[in-house]
Amino acid sequence: MAVFFLLSGEKPTLSYSELRHLVKVLGGVDAERVDERVASAEVDNRLAAEIVHRSAYTKLAAVWLGMGRDYEEVVFSDNLAEAVEGRRSFDVSVYEVGGVDVNSVDVEKKLAAAIKMHIPWMRVNLTTPDARFAAVITPSNCFTGLLISEKPKHFFSERKAGNRPFRVPSAMQPKLARCLVNLAINSRGSRVLDPFAGSGALIIEAGLLGHVCLGVEVKTWVCNGMWRNMQFYGVGLGHVVQGDARHLPFRRFFDAVATDPPYGRSATLGGMPFKNLLKAFAEDVVNVLTDDARLAVTVPHTAYPDLVDAFTGFRVLEHHDLYVHRSLTRRVVVMKRE
Repeated sequence: MAVFFLLSGEKPTLSYSELRHLVKVLGGVDAERVDERVASAEVDNRLAAEIVHRSAYTKLAAVWLGMGRDYEEVVFSDNLAEAVEGRRSFDVSVYEVGGVDVNSVDVEKKLAAAIKMHIPWMRVNLTTPDARFAAVITPSNCFTGLLISEKPKHFFSERKAGNRPFRVPSAMQPKLARCLVNLAINSRGSRVLDPFAGSGALIIEAGLLGHVCLGVEVKTWVCNGMWRNMQFYGVGLGHVVQGDARHLPFRRFFDAVATDPPYGRSATLGGMPFKNLLKAFAEDVVNVLTDDARLAVTVPHTAYPDLVDAFTGFRVLEHHDLYVHRSLTRRVVVMKRE
């Protein structure tokens, strides 16, 4: 079944990479980008809903039933009636992206009238519809489909760094943390390690996604705080180990590493320069990984050459730059063990 996905406008290239990898890992057919913020894939409804829930940067999924250069030129597919079989009422919701500015109420009325021409037995119900149609309007296209799933607007709010019981400076926000976990895994059962776990942002997201996960931190008070956060958010599959990322006490157990090494902070690991820290970490982490393991790591973009030099036994699959402020651009790097 052809499904289209609306991607977040915050980080479009990263959003698409996350979606494409999730479609592959979870058993769908490769995603294809069909607009700046719209991608499609062959997945069933159950899998589409799982992807929306699991992803960081996918906003909604809908069965793809119509498309046009604008909302007045939408051509609907022949299986529209089949897609809504057994339902008696519907409504239409408009999503404006890429700077589009339309009268959403007017568009909803016009699209509802066009849909009703194909399914005359259905009536419009704005309060409790049996079916919801989504119309995603971009500067160049209008995508219309039967809504499968939509991520709640404040999905990440409770877990934002400033809202956690235990907080540390420069903690990663939950949305990016979840994305890193999704880029690092190679199956629903991947075991996830964060060797520089801090307050536990990545481990919390990995645990909430159902992964066995473990965070390593060198300081006792940080470990205690991380555990407090994990308990607060109900992460039942998470573990905390006090230890050194340069000397990890595991062997060939983890399938995924998602981490944010401590760069540009007042206290790095043992005061070691960042370049040396990356090299020591790379030399040791290879011993804890399974053969097909993946890593998703963030570093300052200026430190990217040091990262590549350190991880000689890994192949870089992709990277994405995320502007933070004038003096910092983060680079998200995805690697695979060779």
